[in-house]
Amino acid sequence: MVWFDEVGYLRGFAALAVIAVHVSMNYIRIPVVNLLALTNAFIYVAAHFAVPVFLFISGWVLAARYTGDFSLREFYRRRAWRVIPPYLFFTALYLLVRVDGTIGFAGIPSLERAASALLLGTAAYHLWFFALIIQIYLLFPLIVRGYDIFDRAGAALYLLFSLFFLMILWNTGAHLIGAFAGAEWYTVLIRLIPSHLFYVAAGIHVARHPGVLSSLSPAWVLAAAGAGALLSGGVWVAAILVSGSLTATSLAIFCIYRIFEPFYCVPAIAALVLAARRLDAGGGRASEAVLSFGEYSYGIYLIHPLVIAAGASLWFALTGLLWADWVTYPVIFVVAVLASYAAVRVLSHVPYARWVLGVRG
Repeated sequence: MVWFDEVGYLRGFAALAVIAVHVSMNYIRIPVVNLLALTNAFIYVAAHFAVPVFLFISGWVLAARYTGDFSLREFYRRRAWRVIPPYLFFTALYLLVRVDGTIGFAGIPSLERAASALLLGTAAYHLWFFALIIQIYLLFPLIVRGYDIFDRAGAALYLLFSLFFLMILWNTGAHLIGAFAGAEWYTVLIRLIPSHLFYVAAGIHVARHPGVLSSLSPAWVLAAAGAGALLSGGVWVAAILVSGSLTATSLAIFCIYRIFEPFYCVPAIAALVLAARRLDAGGGRASEAVLSFGEYSYGIYLIHPLVIAAGASLWFALTGLLWADWVTYPVIFVVAVLASYAAVRVLSHVPYARWVLGVRG
């Protein structure tokens, strides 16, 4: 088993960011463009480093574990058990349970909707990641061997820069095509592997060159990550203000955001690695909490929409407050963090539940 001390912390950070994204995205339920809506729109964008972090971790750990001539059969067996049972179970669950803002019964899905949900990960708003990671697992042996060819030729950085700009072109193109040819095109294109391949390759690069991050200046990394967050979030907020609507902004406008996004996510990943090393060196309760949260991050990722929706429904019923109220967001975030963690930790002791939550036995 290949492991790095930083991985547990990075998973914890990414899982917290995912919950922040999926709580703050309810800004679209605020009926007017106001400070609360714009604040949560900014948080929604600024926390979007979560998926790049998870993909970076995948490239890093898999490249370190599978080197040279490894068994493809064993690789695919392990990856299949890791991803297929959770994906099938939670696709079926979220086809039946509605988690958009509040919780409820979604009705019996048609065969067409079930097939589409399996293919594109559309049963719930977070399952799209599985449509992407399955492609990455299927192609990973080719990806890592392709990287190694470039690396042996001394051209690894050339490959990374090429994938970086390919990603920008692909994602801006997905927005343009979605704006002018139909949103369904965007839905498909943003789930295809070129949209995120760079982050996997970056993880492979760190596995092959573990000292690359040690040479970075923490001050410059933090400055770049902070500037990137302000720029990316600012573009999103500006687009809302210009359009005058929280939901009617054209996909084409967000091409600008897609150009800036990688310039934010890359230093954000580096900053999180540095933060992980600092936490690991310092120890203490904060270190233990983030590590433990990271240990259960896969299961937390799978169930947190249920917790957010159920928590919001209960909160609204007890208080009369809604997504348009300031206090709702921090309360639901804290509830989602604590309840998701507690639920997965308890269920990790149940053998069959462990399989569908991706918890290592």
